[in-house]
Amino acid sequence: MEKRKLICKISRVGIVILLPITILLSILQVYALNPNFYLKEFNKYHVSEDTKIELADLNKIVVKMVDYLKDDEKNLNIQVKIKGNLSEVFGKREKEHMVDVKKLFQQGYILRNGGVLLIGISFFLIMKISKNRTKDVYKSLLGANILSVMAIGFLFILMQIDFYKYFTYFHKIFFQNDLWLLNPKTDILIQMLPLGFFIDIAMGVVGWFFCVMVIIGIIAFYKLRKVHE
Repeated sequence: MEKRKLICKISRVGIVILLPITILLSILQVYALNPNFYLKEFNKYHVSEDTKIELADLNKIVVKMVDYLKDDEKNLNIQVKIKGNLSEVFGKREKEHMVDVKKLFQQGYILRNGGVLLIGISFFLIMKISKNRTKDVYKSLLGANILSVMAIGFLFILMQIDFYKYFTYFHKIFFQNDLWLLNPKTDILIQMLPLGFFIDIAMGVVGWFFCVMVIIGIIAFYKLRKVHE
């Protein structure tokens, strides 16, 4: 009996922790791997004028970048017309940084897919073992909602206070080198993806994540009330 309770408890904790992480990574990947989002941002921040690259060529670059992050492309050797001359888009430092970015994405895929698997196992164990399976499932979902909404609210406040400061902390934590420190005067990568781009993608991800988790929380709360009636 005690063993069954322990398994249920571990399963519930697993859902509370892994569900928000899995949803957040999924939303982030939807944004980061969507070429249309990049093109919209290019127009917003006048990237074609800043880089002296035609919009059609910027689209070509983005498609290859997205394929590279998905591991459908093995390199970022791209040549387009820059200031009217056919040139290699990215320099050595930019390509080396993108190798690190790709590794981070690959780790994200593993974490997301592993999270989906473990969440599925947790739900299965609760449904199989728990005597109050419905209650335990919705309690887990409500717990995931409360934890994630608090965390994302705190993150949103930090972003509003000083996005650049915490964006820098992110790079220092997740990258073991300084290759991410690019020169906006000479490096196309940072000209294509200015700070505003990252603010927009962060706000979009946070907004969608908040909405999804709130919906899950409302459904879980409503169902729990029905159980108690």
